[in-house]
Formats: sequence, structure tokens, C-alpha cells
Amino acid sequence: MFKNIKIQFKITVLLIGLLVASVILNVTWSSDSQMRQAEREMLEKTQILDQEMRAVWEFIDINQHRIDTDSNGEYNFKNIYCAIAGKGVAKLFMQQNDYEIRYVSFTPRYSNAYPDAFEAAAIDEFSAHSESFEYYDITTYQERNVFRYVSPIYIKESCLTCHGEPAGDIDVTGHVKEGLKVGDLAGASSIIMPIDLYLESINANIQQQSLSFFMVSAATIVIVFVAVSLVVLRPLRRMEKAVEQMESGNLDIDFDDTGSSGEIRELERKFQAMARQLKGLYNNLENQVEDRTHQLAEANRVLEEQRINLENANDLLQKESRYKSDFLATMSHEFRTPLTAILAFAEFWEKSDAIADGRAADAIKEVKENGAILLNMVNNILEVAYIDAGQLKMNYELVDMIDLVSTVEGTVHPLAQRREINFSTTVRPDVPLFYADWEKLRRIVENLVSNAIKFTKRKGAVSIEVCYEKEGDQPNQGFILLSVSDTGIGIKEEDIPLVFEKFVQLDKSAFRRYNGSGLGLAVVKELTEAHGGTIQVISKPKQGSTFIVRIPAHGGEALEGLREGERP
Repeated sequence: MFKNIKIQFKITVLLIGLLVASVILNVTWSSDSQMRQAEREMLEKTQILDQEMRAVWEFIDINQHRIDTDSNGEYNFKNIYCAIAGKGVAKLFMQQNDYEIRYVSFTPRYSNAYPDAFEAAAIDEFSAHSESFEYYDITTYQERNVFRYVSPIYIKESCLTCHGEPAGDIDVTGHVKEGLKVGDLAGASSIIMPIDLYLESINANIQQQSLSFFMVSAATIVIVFVAVSLVVLRPLRRMEKAVEQMESGNLDIDFDDTGSSGEIRELERKFQAMARQLKGLYNNLENQVEDRTHQLAEANRVLEEQRINLENANDLLQKESRYKSDFLATMSHEFRTPLTAILAFAEFWEKSDAIADGRAADAIKEVKENGAILLNMVNNILEVAYIDAGQLKMNYELVDMIDLVSTVEGTVHPLAQRREINFSTTVRPDVPLFYADWEKLRRIVENLVSNAIKFTKRKGAVSIEVCYEKEGDQPNQGFILLSVSDTGIGIKEEDIPLVFEKFVQLDKSAFRRYNGSGLGLAVVKELTEAHGGTIQVISKPKQGSTFIVRIPAHGGEALEGLREGERP
């Protein structure tokens, strides 16, 4: 909303605001300064009046012995003393004006001499601070604005006749002595001065000064406004018209005869230069737009060709990927058939009576061991081919981990025994039957155990442990935890994320110690995730490794009693 307000209006509001603020500040400052000046004048008057009244006391006190001596030189007390004289002079003085003079004390001899609140505060101040000699302020007294001045009265030597010791005796005036000593605070002198005339004078002066200041300020602001209008606003209006002219398409702007000077002239010159540049750019804009249009069309054509080439390359890659997957699946299947036959004949030969010596038996074991390794590699390649081709199928059935681990144990135990590795298995009693793909789960366990044996030195240890992790209150809604641990070479922390990559082996040298295709752990990860599970690795170099597979055991709650012999 404020962005649409004209600058002339903004300047007007600003100048009016400055005028109002200046008048307010002037009134405030003038009122405060005149009030302080009036307070100083009233203080001087009350100080002089207080000194004059004290002079009356001093005069009576000095001439007291003369007043009380008759013409024969005999002592004759005439009831004229300092206090009576001071009060009498004050009474005569108050008859001529609105002043009020009082002598007050906390122990007065007359009932009308008790101090009011202001006078009591002054006496307390004098009592607490002996160096204080006056107490004054502008306040209210009997519903009037007044200036009040209070000064202390101390006991002198001449005062002891009436106010000294012994306390309780009757003095010459007929009053009881107070037992005061020289320097004691006897009371205070209080002067009350009306300030109505001062306030009227101050108000009149403020009105006169404010009016004068307002007129001078208003004249100054008018002059400033006219000057700003001529020097700033008028050139800005010309520039506004020039901008409107540019909006209509006319870029022939001329500020040469405006008569401006200074910063405004410099602004006009730069604005005119900008208009000329815009005119030059506008004249070449159509040609540039046409060139850019041709360039954009050419770029679109090239992009379209690249898109078509990319689609063709993508189709070719997909075909090659399918060919590769089909080839691997076919070849792996073809390899597995003769390998299975070789292993079967080797086992048959081993059990026959045709073996005559130990060398033949060792050769048969070597054939069986390497054939099993090769068959495992072929199976892994076949699984990878199915996974890459998107043909992995899950055949869910009831799985008993005792049977599955026993099957794997029968396969890998000879290999562990040949390498003199302590191989052990443990299946916790609370592990339930659950639905899973039996063959793929066996592949997971077999690959993990084979990998552990391969990387474990002789006399080492490899173990399988299966337990059940319950989750929630529902029965058999937890997870099957399969842990395969070894005391092998271990894995560096930075290499752990790489062990599940396909065709990746941490030892990449041409003469690496541990052979293999690098697919075993990749297959384990893919088959675990196909079951909806996860796999975790805990390992330290030279201290061994533990692979933990976590597979959901859903559906197990419907299988209670199957371990007792019930089969679906």
C-alpha cells in the first residue's frame, strides 16, 4: 500500500511530522527550563526571607538583656523574647501577602506548632544528616501549588536559659525546660510560598515562545518544501513522463534543456544514455530473436536424434542383457547336469569295493570336493541369472530348520573335516516351523558356511546357530536369526559394504590365495531380501566374521504341534 504513495505526499507528511515534533520538543524544553528557573528564583526568595527572619531572632537574642532591664537597671522580664518576636513579625508579614511562615517541632510548646508531613520529613532529614541546612520542593498545600522551604533551628548558648537543663524546671516564660544542649536540633523554620503567579507567567511565556517557534518552523518547512519541489520533484516528474514515453515504445529521450544540475543532472544523463542503449538493443532484438530461434530449432533436432540413438542403445543393451542372462542360465543348467552325474558316480565309486589303495581314495575325495565347489559356483551363477532376468520365483513351504541345517551339515562337513576345521551346529528348541523357500534358504546357509570354511585356516572353527527372536505379543510373529561365525581372516570395516557386490573379491591379485566367482555373498543377500529379510556382518581383521541373517517367521502360529509329527 505504501509503495503507491507519491513522493510529494511522503515529503509533506515528513515535514509536518518534523514540525509537530519540533514544536513538542520546544514546548517540553521551554517548560522544563522555565520551571527550573522559577524554582531557582523561589529558592532564592525563601532563603532571603529565612535569613531575614533569623536576623529578627538574632536581634532580639542580642538585645534580650536590654529589653528585660528597666530604667533603674533592675531586671524586669517583659515577655518579649526571640520566639515571640519571630512569630509576631511572621504574623505581620503574612497579613500583607499569601506567604505562610511557621516554626515547628516534634515537642512544641504550642499545639499549632506540630509539623505536617512535609515538615516532619525535613526534620527527619536534618536529624539523619547534620550537614543538611535546607529542605525544599514544589508540592501541594491546602489544594494549592506552593513552594515549600524548611531550614533547621539548632540550640545556641543563649537558648539554654529557656530550653536547657535541668529538664522539667519552669523557665522565665512559664514553660517547662526541655533539657537541650548546645547544638541539639530544636525544630525547624518553615516557609510556604504560593506559585500561582509563577505558573501563569510560565504558561504565558511558553505560549508566546511556542507560537513564535511554530511560525518560524512553518516558514522554514514551506521554504524547504518549495525548494525540494523545484530541485527534486519537478525533475522526477520529467523522468516519470520519460518512462511513460519509453513504455509506449518511443525511446527518443532528450534531457538536454531541462536546466537541472548536480546529482539530478547526472541521473538524467545516465537515464538518457540507458534509453539510447535500449534503442540500439531493440533495433537488433528481432535479428537476435530470429538467430536464437534457428539455433533452438537446431538444438531440438540434435536432441531428438540423440534421444532416438539413446533409445536404440537402451534397447540393444536390454537385448544383450537378456542374451547374457539366457546364456548364463542355459550354460549353468547344462554344466550342473554333468557335474551332478560326476559327483554321483564319484560317491558310488567311493562306496564300492573297487578302491584298492589310499591314493585312489584321496583322488575320489578330491574329485568330490572340487566337484561340489564347482557345482556351488554354477548354482550361484544360475541364481544370479534368474535374478537379473527377473525370473526368480519363490516356492513357499513349511521349513524345519533342524532338517535344513542337517542337510547342509552333511554337504559341508567333509570339506570342514578335510581342512581340520571344528564345525558345529546349534538350533534352539524354541525355533518354530515357518513358511519359506526351502531350497533358497538352503542355498543361503550353504553359501555362508562354504564362504566361512574357505576363509578359515586349519584348526579353526566354523559354527551355525539358529534362534528365534520374538516380536510383540502375538505368537510366532518374530524372526528367525541364522548366524554363521568363523575364526577366519576377517574383513576390514571399509570393505564390509563391498562383500555383497557381484563378482567382487577383496583380493584382486592374479595369484590370490582364495579362489571363487565372487557371487556367493551376493546370492545370499538377494535371496535373503527375497524372503523380506536382512543380513548383517560383524567382523574384525584376523579375528573372524559373523554373518547374521534375519528372516520373518510369519505363518508359524498355525503350525503348532507339527513338531510332534503332524504334517499337512
